[in-house]
Amino acid sequence: MPSRRLSITADVVEEAVQLAIRGCDGIQDYCDVIQPYWVLRVRGHSASWLVKTRARTVKIGSAMPPGKATKIPESRRRIEAGERYLGLREAQKAARAEWAKLDGRPRTPAAPESPGWTWGKLCEEYRTHLGEMREDASGKPIYPSTETQNDVRLLFARPEVAEHEDRLLSELDEDWFEGVQAKLHAREKGGYTAYRKFRAYGQAALTWAATYRRKESGLDGRRWWLLAEKRLRTDKEMRQKVARRAELKEKKKNFRVEHLGQLLAEHERFCASRAGNARVSPSVRWGLWWDALTGHRRGSGTWIALEDIEFKDPRGEPGWGLATWRAEIMKTHDDFALPVPPLGIHIIDCCMRDWKKAASERKDGLDRTSKWVFASRVMSIGDVAVSGSALANHLRSLRGLRQGNHRDVLRGIPPFSMHIIRSTLGDYILDHTPLGTASLVIGHEIAGDRRDELDRVGQTGEIWYFQAQRIPEKTAAMKAWSDALLRAYFAAGGRYPD
Repeated sequence: MPSRRLSITADVVEEAVQLAIRGCDGIQDYCDVIQPYWVLRVRGHSASWLVKTRARTVKIGSAMPPGKATKIPESRRRIEAGERYLGLREAQKAARAEWAKLDGRPRTPAAPESPGWTWGKLCEEYRTHLGEMREDASGKPIYPSTETQNDVRLLFARPEVAEHEDRLLSELDEDWFEGVQAKLHAREKGGYTAYRKFRAYGQAALTWAATYRRKESGLDGRRWWLLAEKRLRTDKEMRQKVARRAELKEKKKNFRVEHLGQLLAEHERFCASRAGNARVSPSVRWGLWWDALTGHRRGSGTWIALEDIEFKDPRGEPGWGLATWRAEIMKTHDDFALPVPPLGIHIIDCCMRDWKKAASERKDGLDRTSKWVFASRVMSIGDVAVSGSALANHLRSLRGLRQGNHRDVLRGIPPFSMHIIRSTLGDYILDHTPLGTASLVIGHEIAGDRRDELDRVGQTGEIWYFQAQRIPEKTAAMKAWSDALLRAYFAAGGRYPD
């Protein structure tokens, strides 16, 4: 069978697994478009993850879930000692690590070694560094950020940058850096943003190499990249920036709590109308409620583990719980706690109930569990929480912007995004609670909402609860917000969600 070049997704993995269960005549390779070296190969009754370069092919694991392997007749199973099962995201990460070892190039031991790194080698080493846990200048831990890693990967893959991957760092200078900046800035769409990211990440990568890998990289001299001239937005770019800010400000002003109530009412009606393969997953349905209640960023709100929920907070009000987002999830890299009102506890209970029911109804009949409250139902990618992209796609479905959803059920509701919901919460609390509380609840300082002194204390016991996290103040704010949210929801014709 011919190879297929495509984006390896959960659906592709499922297709490959089903092909392996039926049995494949010959070899079928699914080659990823973003990571060209990453391959999912089906051969006979096996489905394997590979890393392929021009010189070598390395198997990194099996794509066949143990539960699916039992469907293959025992006489035809291909079991290899030491081979481990990898979900989609685990395999993607393992492929990057293996490719970094192989360097993505054929090995030629007979060729003399080049003096120092090439630009391409620097990009690979810096990306590996960003994927590891590290510390800042003060010793505070910095957790790997998926968003940052994707930003760097996409930036270094741009043609204006990637065309220099074979050049030695010792041959480069500030004129070269300025030349790349200029080419990126000249891009028709997003030029200034591309330039700004290259300046930030390019200089950071070079500084890291000169500081920690001086001998290997060959950067043993002046730090020329810091001398490169900066660039300014053009008149056209400045006008576009001002227009975008004005548009965003208008969107924030127009989207209020009553509109959020309408959104949730339409969301519930939409979810109730879907059935079969078109039904909305429990974690998306309840995840939208959770993000609306907590005001978290789209990417981190639903990344909350079951072990980090106190369903009954012994120090809080009756019926209230406590949720703690771990430092590795938060943008600030600090633990963040939020009191959970009865509505929030109800959301968690309902999501876990519905997710377990949906998992038990799957065709494979496996007893699935997850450590996440809002777990993804696509288990082939591993045990992960539902993503912010899934919630954004759900909003597009409500707007009738996705295939199979021809009707806009949110007509009449002003334009908004998940981040604007966060702003709506912050603005409401700012108007209805004492100064400083809104910034505490959303974990981000709001202009005009700063207190003169915010205690910085150790994150232990009562001091952490009352002073570092200010739970009593957050509780008052969350009570005002949850009451307002339900009032708006009921006013829009909604019934208490169940």
